[in-house]
Amino acid sequence: MRKSTILQNGLTIVTESVASVRSVALGFWVRTGSRNEFDEVAGISHFLEHAIFKGTTNRNVYDIANELESVGGTLNAFTSQEYTCFHARVLSEHLNIAVNILSDILLNPTFPKAEIEREKEVVLDELRDYQDMPDDVIFEHFDAHIFPNHNLGKPVIGNESSIRQFNSDKLNQYLNENYTPEKIVIVAAGFVEHEQLLNFVDAYFQIKRKTKIIGNIVPENDARRGKYVFQKDISQSHMIYGTRTVSVHDNNRWPLAILNSILSGGMSARLFQNIREKYGVAYSIFSFVNLYEDTGTFGIYCATEKSKSEKAIELIKQELEIIKKQAIPELELQRVKAQYKSGVVMSDESMERRMIRLGRQQMYYHRNFSLDEFMERIEAVTANQVLELAQELFNYDAFLTTILEGENTI
Repeated sequence: MRKSTILQNGLTIVTESVASVRSVALGFWVRTGSRNEFDEVAGISHFLEHAIFKGTTNRNVYDIANELESVGGTLNAFTSQEYTCFHARVLSEHLNIAVNILSDILLNPTFPKAEIEREKEVVLDELRDYQDMPDDVIFEHFDAHIFPNHNLGKPVIGNESSIRQFNSDKLNQYLNENYTPEKIVIVAAGFVEHEQLLNFVDAYFQIKRKTKIIGNIVPENDARRGKYVFQKDISQSHMIYGTRTVSVHDNNRWPLAILNSILSGGMSARLFQNIREKYGVAYSIFSFVNLYEDTGTFGIYCATEKSKSEKAIELIKQELEIIKKQAIPELELQRVKAQYKSGVVMSDESMERRMIRLGRQQMYYHRNFSLDEFMERIEAVTANQVLELAQELFNYDAFLTTILEGENTI
């Protein structure tokens, strides 16, 4: 059973009770991420996610980690372009401890100077790890060119210059301006009673901050097009061929989900079968969709030998052209829908995945879709809707190609 409550201060609390489990996945979601940052504090959303665990007025850094782990729980966090989530997993009888700790780190962080300086080096190591991974680097290049004049095109982690300048004053200012009740959603999934969680929140999470509104609409028609090649000391070529697409609020997101699955929904999908299996030009190939508040991206990633890059792009275009010209056969459409729906159902068997689904829906829609409603939306997608979307989306003049390849040797 799912319940939700909006408190007088704007804070939203959502629970989904599952009687067949004895654990609870708890998430404190904040509607802020890297797109909300100014250039001089690039990466502060992600850094704050790290720094907030480094001590409070009530707990030191060890206490924060040990208190939940000592009762078998786990504690973690992640940051995206548009939201940040602090989450815990505990047995149901320890939910009060999880709410207490997450409340404490969000309300009472002290940002000790020594801990902050130490964490800078940790985050800089994380940044260097990303830079050593060509499949991560090519996505950064793609985003930077598809959103050249917006924070969506910049790495969530920030850059070395901005990271080194973070201090307690900047962290506190960002926290006070963005971690405000109307931007926070508390979600719990598992063996949980809604009224019980309300009581815990009332006891531990009294928050009265006011939001500072930052406008950052994505400019239209500024995405770069054409081909951009970058070099790195690697043996394979990594490429992305893609374009902008609809936002998370557009009704075409449902046909887009099916279209993406047709291309890349497992070993039987078209890209895998026709480019890897039939022609053998790529070991790794998949399509992807990233949807945001006011825009989105669709693309195809491929890793191949440098000598096969052009062939891979040619074959990808052939596959897209087939989808543009021929409606998906009904048998294939039903298979893809079945795969997609089963993936959602199986994911929901994990309380953490269920909590994340509920949290993301609240971030974007301020409501939750029931599983039945979700299934109905997917089942309602027709072959003609997919065909019309493909004909609109696959405008090759609007596509961007980014390639990361090994440096030429003499």
